[in-house]
Amino acid sequence: MGFCATVLASVVATASPANGSIVDVTSPTTSWTAILYGNNNPDPSNDQQTGSSEGDIVGNLNHPSVYTAFGDGNTPSLTDGVLGFRVRVGADVNPTGFKTALFVGIDGNADGALDLFIGVNNSGSADTIGLWNPGAGLNVSPSTTTIVSTPLLSYTETATNYNWTAVTAVNDPTVNGALDIDGGGKNDYFLSFSVAFADIVAQLSAKGITGFNENSTLSYVISTATQANSLNQDLNGVGKNYDPAFTWSNLGVLSSPMTPSGKPVIPEANSALIASLVTAAATAHRYLKNRRHRRGNAQD
Repeated sequence: MGFCATVLASVVATASPANGSIVDVTSPTTSWTAILYGNNNPDPSNDQQTGSSEGDIVGNLNHPSVYTAFGDGNTPSLTDGVLGFRVRVGADVNPTGFKTALFVGIDGNADGALDLFIGVNNSGSADTIGLWNPGAGLNVSPSTTTIVSTPLLSYTETATNYNWTAVTAVNDPTVNGALDIDGGGKNDYFLSFSVAFADIVAQLSAKGITGFNENSTLSYVISTATQANSLNQDLNGVGKNYDPAFTWSNLGVLSSPMTPSGKPVIPEANSALIASLVTAAATAHRYLKNRRHRRGNAQD
């Protein structure tokens, strides 16, 4: 197997999307797909800007901090079904239950700007799963991004679309005793939720991102927040001290490209790189050929 084929097989093997008719928010992590980053960065512990460890996204090289799952509806349509997310945080602090906000920003057209937010806002009086518009800024970095606090669409949290539970060996068979990654003395927790994929498609279309479906390419930026108008708590994939003017990509918090259905996207090969490799291979071939020719003449 050649080098390119080997790399392709390795990347594809890392994906195991949950393509059922629904997303079971209580299912084990083995039914979900880890959201990956180019430098394989986990999220450091105890790095939330404000608030409690409940807003601290945690993970390491062996235990991902964020996952996704897709239920395709078991229909031929590419725009129906359910999209789900699971995020690991440091604790459930008193009173019980998730009491902050978590947002998944979507870059749906690979321009580096966030086009839509999916998330959970339990920071106020009404617990809500929803879709939110970015603010009027460029939305290309922490300092240029805000969230319109009134959701575009909201969903009541139910047992079918929302789950808040302690990390265990049952819901994470790979846990191997790592129940408290941040070392805070409390069991880590999983926040899992899902939304209708057709609603995401419709909202992206309203922003001019048309033709979006379960096989389209997107990237994510994931963060907790103390309220539903900014990303002000823990930005997944970077430590506490960072320059908020840096772009998502420069900070390393923009996930590797993937499809909503959980498949990794192999970047297109760089034509200049391919040309240089072809030239180098041809040069090496000519060198070896000339060397063999000179060796044959010397033997004569």
